[in-house]
Amino acid sequence: MKRFQEYVTEQKRGGAKKNKVSATDMEAVIVVAFNGGWDKAKDTYGLKQTVYESGEKIAQTIADDIRKTTKASPNSLIHFGSGAGQLNPKWLGSNGTPKTDLYSTDGINISLKQKGGSQVMSGYKEETISTFYAAMDSMGDKAPKEIDKLIKQLDPVLRKITVPGNVNTIINSIKGKSIPKGIKAKQASGKVMDIKFDKREYAAKQAEIVDWKAAMKELNPVFREFFEANTEFRRYFVYEAATGDFKFAPDKHANSNWMVEFDPEFGSKNNIVQLSLGHNQPAPFIDKLAKKVTVRISPKTPTGSKVTSQGTASTVGSFRLTVAENSFDTFETMMLREQTKFTESLLTEGVLTEAGLFSKLKTWLSKLYYKVIKKIKQIAKLGYEALMSFFQFEVSKVETSGLQQFGFK
Repeated sequence: MKRFQEYVTEQKRGGAKKNKVSATDMEAVIVVAFNGGWDKAKDTYGLKQTVYESGEKIAQTIADDIRKTTKASPNSLIHFGSGAGQLNPKWLGSNGTPKTDLYSTDGINISLKQKGGSQVMSGYKEETISTFYAAMDSMGDKAPKEIDKLIKQLDPVLRKITVPGNVNTIINSIKGKSIPKGIKAKQASGKVMDIKFDKREYAAKQAEIVDWKAAMKELNPVFREFFEANTEFRRYFVYEAATGDFKFAPDKHANSNWMVEFDPEFGSKNNIVQLSLGHNQPAPFIDKLAKKVTVRISPKTPTGSKVTSQGTASTVGSFRLTVAENSFDTFETMMLREQTKFTESLLTEGVLTEAGLFSKLKTWLSKLYYKVIKKIKQIAKLGYEALMSFFQFEVSKVETSGLQQFGFK
């Protein structure tokens, strides 16, 4: 909803006269009215007395409702004005428009909204993606067990990637004699010979063994569906969208903890609700609203990891992770390394029967799956974003419904 867009109009019942006060001026008029009126308020914020008097009647009704509901101390309101709030360094967008329009000296930060108006925030794409990561960050702090649910949902896909698909492809590769030169196989006659193979064919077979793009296509829906269906994630997404708690973490006034939805005609029937009970603590209104909100996530198509000279990946995090948090293997680099180690181990075996080769293959794949699971659990301790970076899952777009009053589509 608009932050007092265009004009706030006082319309007397049965009267033809309309008094117009600009958006920013009306915010100041409410503050002056709350603080005792024109003659008693310490600051009139550059208003002309005629402007104040034009909006006083509506403003006084709104001010009285604010006082009764929020329990803000008398004469304590301050007009935030047109300044920008201080952004969290991790925030991707550059829109510093505060969530707060008015704040009190005792910690009541009010987002003022006009009934019936809505306006999409500037820098929308970056703002929605940042809100996604902020919600994920908050959920990691407040609902740490939720990440275990994500790992459980990933498990069937990981089994599919690391075990059956590999077995079938490698067995076919072996049967087609597309194995590395230097591995000796024993023929039925007992004669030992080197298996000949086409290098290009073998390279193609190796690529088939773990098709990373196909693997990512299998994993992306798991992440997307987890976040879209998770009630805790949706709860914190709505909370951040409404309050800017994470976005304006360095600024004690720019993030709102109350919302006042006012009647622009008479100042009556104002809807005043608490948004936050404290840092990262959604109020009941947020829980109620979250049940009506939907969040849809579009992942980027994986393009491969950016591997450093040390063999670790420093990719994907759309949110601004530190280098230390983001310098570990990706799923791709880990699997490729393990595959190379397995191939090299075969080259030292001397003569292998087909049965022996299959036996080694089964043992390798079994250990590989457990290595992957162990690695995932280690990374999960660093949080959702670390896990997403490991699997190269990156959000490219976030769509919502039900949050129009907070500047979302």
